Amino acid sequence: MEQEKFAHNNGFESYTAMVTASIVIFRNNGCEWLITPTNLGYLAWIDKFLDKPLGYFDTVREARDEIWDSHPS
Repeated sequence: MEQEKFAHNNGFESYTAMVTASIVIFRNNGCEWLITPTNLGYLAWIDKFLDKPLGYFDTVREARDEIWDSHPS
């Protein structure tokens, strides 16, 4: 999925604005795992896999736990 479309679908005017509003939880091999507050909840996602977001969660902690659970060790 295109970055700008991903950002617009999540309520942001640009991908840059979305990344700026995000918390980077983990960085590895050129990928970032992020949490972004949206109107649907806290979105957990990976910057290189926009077509497969990890999901929307009620809290930052739930989103963070999903990132840690999905990250390959």
